[in-house]
Amino acid sequence: MAAPATLATRPTAPMSLLVSMMVASQVAITIFLPSLPSMAEDLGTSQAAVQIIIPAYLGAFALAQLVIGPLSDAVGRRGPLLIGLAVFTAASVACALAPNITFLVVARIFQAIGGCVSIVIARAIIRDTTDGAASTKAMAYLGMALGVTPAVAPLIGGQLEVAFGWQSSFLATAIFGAGVTFASFFKLQETLLPGDRVTTRTIDLARTYVRLVRMPIFVGYALNLGFTGAAFQAFIAGAPVAFIVIMGVPPQALGYYIVSVALAYVVGNYASSQLSFKVDRNTMIWIGCSLTIGGTGISALLALTGLATPINLMIPLTIYSIGSGFVAPNALSGGLVAVEPANAGAAAALSGFAQMGCGFISTLIIAGLVQTSFLQVGALMTASVTISWLFFVVLVVRRGRP
Repeated sequence: MAAPATLATRPTAPMSLLVSMMVASQVAITIFLPSLPSMAEDLGTSQAAVQIIIPAYLGAFALAQLVIGPLSDAVGRRGPLLIGLAVFTAASVACALAPNITFLVVARIFQAIGGCVSIVIARAIIRDTTDGAASTKAMAYLGMALGVTPAVAPLIGGQLEVAFGWQSSFLATAIFGAGVTFASFFKLQETLLPGDRVTTRTIDLARTYVRLVRMPIFVGYALNLGFTGAAFQAFIAGAPVAFIVIMGVPPQALGYYIVSVALAYVVGNYASSQLSFKVDRNTMIWIGCSLTIGGTGISALLALTGLATPINLMIPLTIYSIGSGFVAPNALSGGLVAVEPANAGAAAALSGFAQMGCGFISTLIIAGLVQTSFLQVGALMTASVTISWLFFVVLVVRRGRP
């Protein structure tokens, strides 16, 4: 058996390509949102029925990660990635060709399975090729794509809807997926060499996940990440009703408010990447949690006192989003560094499952609430980031003390 490779001897991966992988999977989550009404009309179904494609994607995405991560630990990163990107591209075309809602939901499930390959393996590749502060910096770049893309995508989707109809959003996603597949085939080398691979049987896979779940520091980082992201998913899910229906924002302007929040997330990620060589990981998470709790708490207070307007809310939501940009890359890298390299894929999968799963839950809660103001959204966001902070304190900070 070949000796395990060191970070210095492993092949590297172009950061631009890793970011593109992340963008492909995230575009598919929200690009079609402006087209939901026309999709329901064209497919002869209700608005509620067509909205099923949102949780269908999130749920399938979350569950598929539990298999894809360990698979990449066993056979390498490149092969599963190329197959996953091909599935994602084909399923995106199938979504555009859907003759009914059932076909569309099934196509969305396959689109999610293919899309989640890119996010899991991109993170695992970072773990293969970087360490320490360099890992945090690389995760920050991926975090920017993860946070900004779902916010920007509806702006693009709205223009495509007006010009070409709802199918064009899925076709655009397919074209982008095909481009990433092509680039990966020619530009990406294998980063997990044979000597570093671990083959896991189903029973062993279950044991690996059980062992990871029993690692308090890893779980603390994963849930810190998951519940921080759940707040943003709650905002995305609740913003259309709160801003358009209740506060009277024109539908075509909603995307600009969402983008403003997302850009603040980029600022937080960038600041985190620049500070990663000077400030330790946990300190940056402390800073991030303070900002997220403060920002979401102020937004809920504004709504409670009747002072919530779109402009007023942008200030506390920006504070939250900057804080989230501090939390995400550090929690991601912290969780992966807490496990041995051979299980980086499984750890990345479980972290992603926590992130998508928490977001899935928060969107279901928002869907079940009767929104009378921004208070319901702000309160859920505040609860999410507070829970995130509690998991960090109890499972990471206290467990890490001598």
